[in-house]
Amino acid sequence: MTNKLDAILDFIVLDDEQAPVLNEQGLPTLKQGPIVKDLAQLIAKGKVQHIERFAEIAAQGEQWQWARDYYDYLVELNRVNEYNANVPEPVANEDGSLTEVEPRPEPTAPERPALKTALEVLEPYAITIFKLRRQAEIDNAKVTTASGKCFDADETSITRLANALIKHWTLEPTDIIPWSTADVGTGVMVDCTKAEIIEAHQLATDNFAATWKIPN
Repeated sequence: MTNKLDAILDFIVLDDEQAPVLNEQGLPTLKQGPIVKDLAQLIAKGKVQHIERFAEIAAQGEQWQWARDYYDYLVELNRVNEYNANVPEPVANEDGSLTEVEPRPEPTAPERPALKTALEVLEPYAITIFKLRRQAEIDNAKVTTASGKCFDADETSITRLANALIKHWTLEPTDIIPWSTADVGTGVMVDCTKAEIIEAHQLATDNFAATWKIPN
């Protein structure tokens, strides 16, 4: 049994001498395993900010589940060994023959899975995570013109900039278009030149294209 305990040594409680703490049955006490989040549910809700860490915990959780299964195997093995050590004597039949009481077969130890990396755990969700993160970058994007004014550069703001340019297409580059820039309070209008609106729109669309570009 001692050699078999070595398989889950990292998952059991040890005493001051680094020996397994055993219960009355001679079995180890398992440590508390990690709390594993439902990755699919988190991703479905768009919560991917710390998803790599949750994936690492999920990988650890898989190892802990194996340790739990191995523990159950040890419990069953202990029962089988106790039974086989006290197999009843053959039972006499009416015809004088004897019926042998067969020992119970030993249970099969569960095979330990390979420890996965966070990337391996998240592989089925890679495209979804990519899209969510890119969308989050766009939703919070801002650009700054040469004059130092900061503009929101999300998709809605890009459309508004374009609409403003269409509406004021006859204006000169130096003419003023009031705009609520990203560096002032909501609803506060700042005098911006048409040239600044054009520049902000160009910067925002360039940022959009760069953000959504698939890395090589």
